[in-house]
Amino acid sequence: MIKYKIINKINPQDVNAVQKFYAIKQAQETLTLRDFGRRISRESTVSMMDTMAVLEGLLQIIPDELINGKIIKLGDFGTFRTTLATEGTLTEEAFTVANIKKLNIRFRPDREFVNKLAGVEYSKVS
Repeated sequence: MIKYKIINKINPQDVNAVQKFYAIKQAQETLTLRDFGRRISRESTVSMMDTMAVLEGLLQIIPDELINGKIIKLGDFGTFRTTLATEGTLTEEAFTVANIKKLNIRFRPDREFVNKLAGVEYSKVS
């Protein structure tokens, strides 16, 4: 369940516009890698130590492979990929690596993941 509260906000693109009310999501709980390890271990036949070893391995491999330009598809969860933020040049010859300003990481959830989120329930908090 997603908890939210209502706040009155100014439109940053038009500070003279009438303020409107918007829902903002409330932070609920942060889950750690260890929390995931415990849950996976409870719901499977794999020990906590083995589960944590695999999760830690995944955390080591994903950044390495993204840096190598690979796309990482994690089953029905989704796909991680990288994109470049660059400054444009007038000609191809004028473009150098200095025009590349940043490597961005993008996540695209898989259809099954998106479908699961479609059934979310909301609860207003005071």
